[in-house]
Amino acid sequence: MKRHGRPPLDPDDPSIRVWSSLPSKRYAALSRTAALARQSVPEFVRDTLTRAVNATKVPIPDPRR
Repeated sequence: MKRHGRPPLDPDDPSIRVWSSLPSKRYAALSRTAALARQSVPEFVRDTLTRAVNATKVPIPDPRR
């Protein structure tokens, strides 16, 4: 049977849900910026957070340890 919904972001690492609240003006600006990048708002936020984490060299713990 085919699963519904989007596939996992990383099949080797479980995802967690994160919620955030923004003022409507900030969300509108974020939406316009994501559209210019030809991405959805969630894709844009994930990519932006990933770049920020990688730029600050935050260590990602190895779950095998």
